[in-house]
Amino acid sequence: MYYRSKVTINKLQRYDYIIAGGGLSGLSLAYYMNQTVLREKSILIIDQDTKTKNDRTWCFWEKDNDSPFDKILLKQWDKVYFHGTNFSSELDLGEYRYKWLRGIDFYNFVKADLLTNPNIKFVQERIERIKDTPAGGFIITTENQYLGEYVFDSTKPLRLDLSNAHNMLQHFKGWEIVTDSPVFDVECPTMMDYRVEQRGVGVRFMYVLPQSATRAMIEYTVFSDKLLSPDEYDFELNDYIRQFLKIDKFSIEHEEFGVIPMTDESTPPKAGNHIVRIGTSGGYVKASTGYAFQRTQRFTRALVKDLVTVGKPQTPPQTWMKRFKGLLDSTLLNVLLKNRASGKAVFTALYQKNPTPLLFAFLDEDTTLPQDLRIMSSVPIGAFIKGMISAIWKRI
Repeated sequence: MYYRSKVTINKLQRYDYIIAGGGLSGLSLAYYMNQTVLREKSILIIDQDTKTKNDRTWCFWEKDNDSPFDKILLKQWDKVYFHGTNFSSELDLGEYRYKWLRGIDFYNFVKADLLTNPNIKFVQERIERIKDTPAGGFIITTENQYLGEYVFDSTKPLRLDLSNAHNMLQHFKGWEIVTDSPVFDVECPTMMDYRVEQRGVGVRFMYVLPQSATRAMIEYTVFSDKLLSPDEYDFELNDYIRQFLKIDKFSIEHEEFGVIPMTDESTPPKAGNHIVRIGTSGGYVKASTGYAFQRTQRFTRALVKDLVTVGKPQTPPQTWMKRFKGLLDSTLLNVLLKNRASGKAVFTALYQKNPTPLLFAFLDEDTTLPQDLRIMSSVPIGAFIKGMISAIWKRI
């Protein structure tokens, strides 16, 4: 017997694929499905939000200059500024480009593509329950019940309180500001500026994304175990704009705020024979940095390839190299949570002592073991050895 909600439930509706959650991972998955033979399948996307607001900004580096989203980028650059501990430099990105994509532009682009396919349907409903059954993935919403051959679920929240995991938060507040006179370097954004006051556990930095000489997004980002009060974000943004950017007069045109979990909590992609976790629920967020956009594209493309070639999702093999890279993530989280070394000093050392393209490849998990060891040798060795031992002990 299926669980029955207290609200009135309509007749069971069947689909080939159901995507629970219409955010970054859900829309990316549907987009790549729509570029293949899977577009002939019946696909349902369920989300209680219509995604009609610019609720976030994605900044990421990428070698591909012909990606599907290049046409909707707000800006892209081949160099960035970095400010750290006794090190400030303009960084050459080599083959990479640093790209700025607004959430609303991504949502509109993908939804416009999907709406051309009558086999894809959107419903705005709140999901009450997702269950694996012998007949398929079963979903109850506030209004309907659905059954799919596979349910791809990005709505399952992580625990973030497990004793054998390292749990931090990446939280940020951004202001898009306009100035009276030209002050911003349109050709070069500030990717990370650690000159701000470092307080408590973790690390804090700013980034500056210039849209024009008089308009830019200024964002304050914190890696820590707790959120700040709303006034603290505003104070730090104001202080940075006046102290470091030397701007006294400006207007705030847009605000954004977000929280991303940074955790090495286990996130197995399969939650049943017919339920596959995606997005944050499926481990798409890199534990040590909170980066999600490019990993989401990589993972959803791989998932679609499996569906096209073998007809079902495949569990990626846990090679020793993947386990090692996961251990490196856990080690950095341990170092930051335990204050074994200054986060500001760690990230400064990484960018000062390594070529930026190599460091980008490392953060994308595209490096070899010798390259990993070279990069890790540039951070405070004693602190990271202690952090790695502690991380291994936690797992045991």
